[in-house]
Parts: sequence; structure tokens; C-alpha cells
Amino acid sequence: MKATPLNGKHGQETGSKWKRIFQILLVYIVIFLMSTLLFILMFHIQFFHILDVFFYRGCVFLVICSLVAFALMRFAGQIFRSLHLTVKDSVMMLSFFSCITLAWFVLIPTTAERSISIFMLSYMDENSEEITVGELEDVFYNKYIQEFGALEKRFYEQEVSGNIITVSEKTDGYVITDRGRFIVDIFRLVSKLFDTEDWLVYPNEY
Repeated sequence: MKATPLNGKHGQETGSKWKRIFQILLVYIVIFLMSTLLFILMFHIQFFHILDVFFYRGCVFLVICSLVAFALMRFAGQIFRSLHLTVKDSVMMLSFFSCITLAWFVLIPTTAERSISIFMLSYMDENSEEITVGELEDVFYNKYIQEFGALEKRFYEQEVSGNIITVSEKTDGYVITDRGRFIVDIFRLVSKLFDTEDWLVYPNEY
């Protein structure tokens, strides 16, 4: 008979523990969603388009929003003192948000912004009639390269990144820099490690 109050107290403690875990998890989810929403909204602010390179723009936004996530968790710790949120929670929130957001940002938006496959599928979706590979090659050259300036865009991105430099303004000539050669060496190593197509990193040999 005397064990009943102890069991009841233990049950209350267990229930309180799980309630606190649920509340902390809810705080994490809400802050993650708020930071993600801010990250997406920042792409629609015209002022930030001064950062011409899409990927670099996203990286800047990622740093800002990760710090916002950190600050929001610190603020939540002040508001919900019973949850005992510490600096560790803020660091975990920053790490969790930055890692997850970087992964889907690189995988989806960055791919959509520059992928040839996405361009091909989008063109076929807008032009439902049958199209051959040869016809699509013409569309690719006329639209993707000529009209939309895909190569010029990539030259600009690589110049901003310091991988190439302009040799002559008159001829619009470029040469690769030591930094660019280092990047190529890295991707050639990656190509060997993951057995990707060699012609991408050794174009002259194929």
C-alpha cells in the first residue's frame, strides 16, 4: 500500500520529463521553420541581388539565418525558463539549421538554377510535341548558350571566385589561375574516388 504514492510520483516525473522533451522539440521545430522562412524570403529582396552569384548569395543568407536561429534559441531560453535551454541548445540549433539548409539548398535550388537537365525537361514540358535529340541540341545552343548567355554567366562566376582572370579586355581572353588549378585537382580526385565520367575533368583526352 505504501508503494502506491511512490509509483504515482514516479509516473508524474516520467510524464513531466516527456512533456518537457516534447516542448523542447517543439521549440526546435518552430525556430527551424522561422529561420527557413526567413532564408527563403531573403531571395525575394531585390537589394540582395547585388550578390550576382546565386550560390554565394545563398551562402551569405545561410550565415545570417543560422545566426538568427542561434539568437532565437537564446531568446526562447529567456522566455521559457522551465525548459532550461542553454547555450548548447543554441549551438545545436545553429548547427542543425545550417547543415540541413545547406544540404537542400545545394541539392535543389542551386541545381534548378544551373542544371542542363532541368532546362531540357522544362522546355519539353512547355513544348509537348515530340522532339529529337538533334532538335534539342539546336534549342540548347540557341537559347541556353546564345540567348541566355550561359557561358558568359559561368565565366563571370569563375572570375568572381578567383578561378580565372582576364588577360585582355580587347580579346575578352581568360586564363586559369593557381586557385582554379587547385579546384580542378580537387574535382579530379573526387572523380577518381567516386568513379564519375572522366571526360568532365579530362576533356582533351576524350
